[in-house]
Amino acid sequence: MAFEQFLNDLCDIYHVQKDTGSPGYGLNKQPTFSYPAEPDVPGIACHFGVKSESTSINQTAPVNVKESRIKLTLPTGTDVRLNDKIIDKKNGYEYIAEIPHDVHGHHIFVYVTAKGQQRYL
Repeated sequence: MAFEQFLNDLCDIYHVQKDTGSPGYGLNKQPTFSYPAEPDVPGIACHFGVKSESTSINQTAPVNVKESRIKLTLPTGTDVRLNDKIIDKKNGYEYIAEIPHDVHGHHIFVYVTAKGQQRYL
């Protein structure tokens, strides 16, 4: 199996942007973090390595909190950075990237985390 066939998903990568400005009202400057509206790296081939033990659901009232840590595999040379937002184009899930690792110039893997709330009425 060729490595390109292993990359069966698509994702968009948004680089985190830091802005240091005053929130107003005479307050000191505080760093704020945001993501651009358009992806910095659109439509990149990838593979989300989802395992059942990488997801946990904490039951709380009135919402359940779902936390996931997933291994994302990307082609070598992909510009992915710490705290980047990754969006799975198949289902729209959003993840935040941890530290990316280059594997001998062959590919890059990075653990991504997701935390979301699910309401049940």
